[in-house]
Amino acid sequence: MPGTTTRVPCGSSDKSDQSRPDFLLSSRKCTNGNKVTVEFRDATFTFHAQWLHDARCDDGPSKNAVTAICEQPLSAVHVKTVHSSGQGINMTLDVSWDDGLNSRFPALWLRVMASLVGRADQPALKRPVSAPGWLVDTLKIPEISYNQLFREGLTQEQLDDVTLNILDKLLDSSDSGHGIVKIVDLPAPNMEDERNHKNNLNTQVLKRLFKSVFIHPIRGSDQTFNVSSHSDDAKRAIGVPNYDTKQVLLPHSDHAFYDSPIHVEGFYCLEGKSENTWVSAFAALKTLEEESPQSYQYLCKTPMAFGRVSRFYGDPLYQATVDTAITMQPGSDQFKRVHWHPNLTGSLLAPYDSYKEARLAHQKFQEILRRDTHQLKLVFQPGDLYIWDNFRLLHGRERVVQDPRTGVGQTVPEQVVHDRYRDLHINLLKKHGLDEGWLIHMPIPQLREMLRLVRGHYWLDG
Repeated sequence: MPGTTTRVPCGSSDKSDQSRPDFLLSSRKCTNGNKVTVEFRDATFTFHAQWLHDARCDDGPSKNAVTAICEQPLSAVHVKTVHSSGQGINMTLDVSWDDGLNSRFPALWLRVMASLVGRADQPALKRPVSAPGWLVDTLKIPEISYNQLFREGLTQEQLDDVTLNILDKLLDSSDSGHGIVKIVDLPAPNMEDERNHKNNLNTQVLKRLFKSVFIHPIRGSDQTFNVSSHSDDAKRAIGVPNYDTKQVLLPHSDHAFYDSPIHVEGFYCLEGKSENTWVSAFAALKTLEEESPQSYQYLCKTPMAFGRVSRFYGDPLYQATVDTAITMQPGSDQFKRVHWHPNLTGSLLAPYDSYKEARLAHQKFQEILRRDTHQLKLVFQPGDLYIWDNFRLLHGRERVVQDPRTGVGQTVPEQVVHDRYRDLHINLLKKHGLDEGWLIHMPIPQLREMLRLVRGHYWLDG
């Protein structure tokens, strides 16, 4: 591509960054100024000049009635000059436009966004990762001490580090995150608080991690749901299989009858014993693709009706939704969540011509979920507290082993989870000199990747 190539290794930068290799190696614009090519240390990408102009955050992340993207002239802007400045990971791509504006794009921000919007002229080397998901013989559930979250003298910075470590284990879909952790070294429970659904250990831990929990439309805020074989909680078993401890509860995702299911769930064993199950949806889908490739698309495209009626709140509470078993990230073929509850599914809402194939696909997925290779079975006993990603893991109950048995459940909505995870990443990145304005709009996977690059940069270079 003809154009101007500029490489400027000098510029203002922290002295500690002087000895580190340049993050951005070169940059050039095409002859017409409607494209910019940037060579990073690991890959080369070409960007639309208009996208760069639209994505500018020099004046903050928010737009007004004049600067809003959809209010801009139809004619594209063009780049006049482009060059890099600074050193190491603090480098910037400095661009001047034909409309008189000037911008300084953080090279780190640009590299992370490149995988979404840039054209890879020289593909980056892929980091080796294991196949997503886990099988029973490969899973080792991480254990986190309660004291790491609640010890006396814990600073906010220390708490944030511990919290991010736990959330990575829960939410990171790469090999480092299995989607489930166990909280150990818990104090003795207050039996009255636990049975009364208030001020219990499960809620305390989840609020410590996420600052907030689910607000039920009738129960209100901070109250748990208790699955018990005795007391008033046992009355909920009427017509609701989740609460009927005599039944096998098939692997499922919770809040399946909500339009927006909860993202994270915690379950604490107060008394008794049961055999509980967890399944990695990633691993089950991988097996499905291998054994029945055509089935996967039916899970992505066939709507199901989920619903239940709860009669234990006074007036009946009717809740239902329609969704597909698999939801993808917007505009991509990347998995977002599994939506699955055999006990509360009404029917498949498949078109007549594809109904048989869709039904077989869903039955095949269910058969895989129940395999001993995929379905982890654990004895759930007093003092156990497991927290897991409800988008990636299904859970169930095979049988109650010892009565009376009471489990205390609490959940966290998707928005609360994302807000907390985003807050932790942004605060850490700001400590490394990244301006907040460039981070506000970033998708969480890109924030996670940016933090990985920052940590890798400073670790490799001392």
